[in-house]
Amino acid sequence: MQWNHGAGKPPSQKALREAANLAALGSKTHLVIAMALRPNGLTQQEVIMLFGHPYRNKLRQLAGSPKVEVVMLPDGTRSKRIKLIPKTHD
Repeated sequence: MQWNHGAGKPPSQKALREAANLAALGSKTHLVIAMALRPNGLTQQEVIMLFGHPYRNKLRQLAGSPKVEVVMLPDGTRSKRIKLIPKTHD
């Protein structure tokens, strides 16, 4: 897949590894989750730049997950910036 630079920086290897715990490796869901694990999260516009359509369902499902916390980051625009933070289990 060719990365569209309008979608921000590609996810780090660490984010890709963490996303593999939440979605099938190499799937669109895996990549969207890895993008949401980036330090600045993601916007739906960034997802649309990569896939041509918004991708919301899996992120909504993760909102109730015991594995991650979903937070909204200020973006300074009308866009919602979504960030996933893995929960640590002691």
